[in-house]
Amino acid sequence: CLPVCPLQPQPPAISTRHADKASAPSTLIINNMADNIGAQAASVVDEKIREFRSLQEEINTNRSDLGTLMAQRNENEMVKQELDVCEQDASEGSEAIVYKQVGPVLLKNDLGEAKETVEKRLEFISGEIKKTESMITKKDEQSQQLAMKIQEMQSAMQKAAVEAAKAAAQQAA
Repeated sequence: CLPVCPLQPQPPAISTRHADKASAPSTLIINNMADNIGAQAASVVDEKIREFRSLQEEINTNRSDLGTLMAQRNENEMVKQELDVCEQDASEGSEAIVYKQVGPVLLKNDLGEAKETVEKRLEFISGEIKKTESMITKKDEQSQQLAMKIQEMQSAMQKAAVEAAKAAAQQAA
């Protein structure tokens, strides 16, 4: 056996100790098959990692959307509180005038109609928040399952690489 230099690329391990010319090519074929299987497994893992990253981007987008929806809900709740104050003032005899902006123009709006519109908007926003939260939960679960699957695949690849290295060492010995 010749000493091995770690800086030079090594040829596939072929045991020539007890091998005749017929068995050496079969060992080379087996090693090439193992390399192909390893490359295929690595490409599958890479694809799963891309899928995982895509899922994480979707989750981040949904969380951003959730933040926007919560801000809209808070704004509409403040408007509802102001309309409640206007309604109290109107019940005490003061005149409560509500304006609605339509494009660049302010139009007079009925207090009851404005409250109804805000309440409907709050219902819609609350529904969207629930939908977005459930979507985030679903995507998080998918992400966790995919992460576990990726870890299992990577550990299986590592085990296979260790066993292949052991087998190559045994053949070389």
